[in-house]
Amino acid sequence: MRKTFNKILILFAVSLLFNACEENAIPELTEPVSEEATYVKFFFHVENAPSVNFYFDDQKVSAVGSSSADEVQGNSYGSVFPSNAYALIPSGDFNVNARDLEGNVIASTNASFAADKNYSAYLVGTTDSYEVFVMEDQLPPSDRVKIFWRFVNTMANMPFSVDVYAIKAAVPETDDSPAQAVQVISLGNGLAFKQGGDYTELEPGNYTFKVFESGSDYDPETSTPYIQNTVNVASKGRVYSTQIRGTYAESPSSKNIDYWRER
Repeated sequence: MRKTFNKILILFAVSLLFNACEENAIPELTEPVSEEATYVKFFFHVENAPSVNFYFDDQKVSAVGSSSADEVQGNSYGSVFPSNAYALIPSGDFNVNARDLEGNVIASTNASFAADKNYSAYLVGTTDSYEVFVMEDQLPPSDRVKIFWRFVNTMANMPFSVDVYAIKAAVPETDDSPAQAVQVISLGNGLAFKQGGDYTELEPGNYTFKVFESGSDYDPETSTPYIQNTVNVASKGRVYSTQIRGTYAESPSSKNIDYWRER
């Protein structure tokens, strides 16, 4: 296992070299590289947490480029590693742990990673109670034309589960195209903390992603949600996730919702 790990860490180091030359230049992994490898993204979703890195057992598997003083760096709240890609990691059973820059383990969990599968690993909770959890990303088959989207709830201390919708506004008729009615697409109902919906196909266009309290009285199209953001969904062949993160507040900020690309 250590020999395999070292080989894969060499590939990991090469990807960091490319990243130093061009922003977000970590190569996208779309084809199997090793029968013993798996693919993992790492999310840092605890507000006011110190900078941290993820480890599989005692092997560091996330990174931030060194500063000019060559000091050890870590990821902060709202970041993801790697950006718009997956890290190549050995498959198997590991203790997945997050450590601060002094090497202290602040949260850990045991998880199994199957070969040639995709996963997201999250640091969630609050500074009083950190937690690591792992979710398999059951990506849809590759398709150069279709766009897929899902929702994941990683907001700590939420007193309710959520219903989530992607709302595509109505488009008026023009000389060149007919009118299009509003589209209301469910991305999941009753999603509690550390739960996500299925990947759902979306047509290109401008969408407002709305998050409502489950069980409350609302109209997805017209009611004011708990939190929302608007995204132009345009790049065909891509797969994304919208996520809410941080700690629950009655009036969340724009930093509590964001989206990332899986493929």
